[in-house]
Amino acid sequence: MKYKTLLPVLAVAALTVGEAKAAEDITSPLYLPSEFETLSDTSVAYKRTSFKKIGAHEDFILRETALLGFGSESAVLASIGNRFNFKYLTNEDYNNDLNLDYELGIKKNLRTANGLVLQAGASYYTYNPRSWYGRSGEAKEKIRQMNGGNTRWYKELRGEVKLGYEMEEGLMPYASLGIDGNIDDADRELYYTAFAGVHKLEYNFAFDAGLRYEFDFGSDKVENWYMQTSADYFLTDTMTLGGYLDYRFAGAGDPKIDYGYTVEARFKILF
Repeated sequence: MKYKTLLPVLAVAALTVGEAKAAEDITSPLYLPSEFETLSDTSVAYKRTSFKKIGAHEDFILRETALLGFGSESAVLASIGNRFNFKYLTNEDYNNDLNLDYELGIKKNLRTANGLVLQAGASYYTYNPRSWYGRSGEAKEKIRQMNGGNTRWYKELRGEVKLGYEMEEGLMPYASLGIDGNIDDADRELYYTAFAGVHKLEYNFAFDAGLRYEFDFGSDKVENWYMQTSADYFLTDTMTLGGYLDYRFAGAGDPKIDYGYTVEARFKILF
């Protein structure tokens, strides 16, 4: 299947309309759908990271993520994405135009009477690097280097904790800490992401902004500081259209990064 057939398949899956639900801020970073509801998030992103001396890496990514509510403030996360090999828009590093990855997880919210919301989540992320990069001897060596010596499926465990404070007039400051690691990596190296920001609902718009810090404690001592922001417009109470932008402004590590950014358009709908 090529990208020309994949695009409409994912679009139809995202736009299948169900019964409308009560008005909620479905753009909130701590939002989880109620029982038997589903939040669909379809995004298209262009990501570019420019490394000093060795050039830039580019990705064009289409992703569909669904949160399926069950029980009390609990949801299952399911995501499928594809990295395209577009000429002039990417490095064409991949073996073909069908380069899928998958994520499956669970999220849970706990609330207090004074407006604090704690969210905990865990997920399993995977993709087949032989499909992405091919099966030649050169491709296998590249896969071994980036996959802990393993040439088969890449397997990663992810965990995240978020804490938000719901204030009046749609304002919510929040922070998060995420941890992920390749379970086949002999060194069991972990990577961390810390974020602090604020979310604001204003009439038919929702805004989000903050600082993100990515780091690890390994030999490379990777550190990346990002500014990120997003804005969404409510087409209806259960449907939004928005955009996201981040920019790397400082950091350290090997290989050295000159700059990096992500530009994303997204569409959300609650069933």
